[in-house]
Amino acid sequence: MSSARITALEAEVAGLRKALVSRTVIGQATGLIAARKPCTPQQAFQLLVHISQHHNIKLHVAADRLVTAFVHAHLGRPVNVADQMLWDHVDATTANDSGDSDDGFAEEVSSTSP
Repeated sequence: MSSARITALEAEVAGLRKALVSRTVIGQATGLIAARKPCTPQQAFQLLVHISQHHNIKLHVAADRLVTAFVHAHLGRPVNVADQMLWDHVDATTANDSGDSDDGFAEEVSSTSP
């Protein structure tokens, strides 16, 4: 096997490993959102996509920040303000039953933060 082929295969394996880690953290964040809202896993994933787009960050980065903030909060550690803002966005967003919104979610004004 040629050196170029080996390099290409190593790069492919590295990419697949990265995708597996990203997929795992996206699943974790989706589960946390579904438990907190409560909503279906599909609605939770769509909310995660919405948050990613709204905050202009990659989906796996938004998921990682949500999971990290959740873990820190539950261990009594300080939570990064920017990461807490993502959870605040989760809490202030609800599934849109009318289906009028392109992304399936409508912003809701909340007077209190949980």
